[in-house]
Amino acid sequence: MKKRYTYFLKNMGLLTISNFASKILVLLLIPLYTSVLTTKEYGIYDLVVSTVNLIYPVLTANIVDAVMRFSMDKNYDNRKVAIIGIWHVFLSIVFFMFFSLLAGKFQIFQYLSGLWWYIGIYYACYVLNQFFIQFAKGLEKVADMGVAGVLSTIIMAGTNILFLLVFKLGLEGFFAANILAQAISILYFFFRTKFWCYFGNIKIDYKLRKEMLVYCIPLIITILGWWVNNTLDKYIVACICGVAANGILSVSYKIPSIINTLHSIFVQAWQISAIKEYGGAGTASFYGEMFCTFNVVMSAACAWLIILSKPVATILYAKDFYEAWRYAPFLLISSVLNCASGLLGPILAAKKDSKSLAISAVYGILVNIILNILLVHKIGVQGATIATVISSYIIYAIRRKTLAVEIKIEQYYVVVITWIILCVQAFLEIYTSFWYAEAVLMLIMLWINKNRMMKIIIMGKNIIKNKIFSVNNKKKYHGIK
Repeated sequence: MKKRYTYFLKNMGLLTISNFASKILVLLLIPLYTSVLTTKEYGIYDLVVSTVNLIYPVLTANIVDAVMRFSMDKNYDNRKVAIIGIWHVFLSIVFFMFFSLLAGKFQIFQYLSGLWWYIGIYYACYVLNQFFIQFAKGLEKVADMGVAGVLSTIIMAGTNILFLLVFKLGLEGFFAANILAQAISILYFFFRTKFWCYFGNIKIDYKLRKEMLVYCIPLIITILGWWVNNTLDKYIVACICGVAANGILSVSYKIPSIINTLHSIFVQAWQISAIKEYGGAGTASFYGEMFCTFNVVMSAACAWLIILSKPVATILYAKDFYEAWRYAPFLLISSVLNCASGLLGPILAAKKDSKSLAISAVYGILVNIILNILLVHKIGVQGATIATVISSYIIYAIRRKTLAVEIKIEQYYVVVITWIILCVQAFLEIYTSFWYAEAVLMLIMLWINKNRMMKIIIMGKNIIKNKIFSVNNKKKYHGIK
């Protein structure tokens, strides 16, 4: 069991260093975006990026997920897996670039006039970067993933300052900066994985390709489900309330992005461990321990960010964007629930049970669409955040039921009560000024999770102690005093 935790924490530590450096820089740039770009311009950019996130798994048949899963399996030739993956990626780029040329020529979507070249190149860089990230993950090159993330963010930060403040290129400069950030990551992965060595005389293995597609195509529905849960509300708000309102809603996601950063770090390391450990002795308890541990961390972070929504918004948001703080609390809770679902996803991936992932996504999509239309029409932008929370829970509940045997969670009622407390706190933050009541709720939440928190502290102490002991032994072994 100790080896499992050590392996997981080593990967998580590497990803934490790189991701926090990256995300902190991104957060520091938010005041720049919100002061230079208008709410409409930011809304347009966000819709373009959200649309790319939607269509790329469809155009690529979501092959990158299969690349990660099959390259981790020692029974498959990584060269064959890589060739199949890059072939699908290049086909999707050719198709999208052709569409971009037509869209620019015939002026499809007037508000995107003059941006189609940027959009086409952004898609190409984004898809190639996703391929290399997943391939590196499959090869367990966690350190390289971290370095690529830091390099990408440094380039993005520098070019954003240059293009927006010095050259004053506006929305075009914003696109260009993000394109260059993706491109530097691609180049780094290309050389670090020595990707040219994967070509040679290798031909496409159509039997393996079919096996990979059988695994990854159902996951398209899963990705669409996440997209709907995190993005559909922006389209509905844009249609009902206007593009400017969508710009404010889009910015409100920046506070929950702090939770999402923790989640992405954990899940990237967790994906590797969940697949590696699947089927071993005591795996169900190991999965349950990791789930409860991470849920406590996420819930505590969520509670603090809810009560600090206004002060954080004062720092991050400029001008008309300040209003976005109102939509952050429920989006924070949705992020916690998405984290819970995200922890169960890799276990289903380890089982190669992509159908169950798809089923949970379908239910989430249906609930999200219906509730978004009803609630946004009735109560405005806040209705979109409430719809997102409910659909996030639906996805989680279905996955949890599917994995009733594979994951053993002790005192599950504590998890549920913790989430209920967060919902009450969010309501108080948005609609009242009872900050002291929120503080009391936070204390109650910490108290009911005290046993889990003590385990986290003890685990941390043991890891540090064992690490120090291990280092001392090595020194003695080598005759170092």
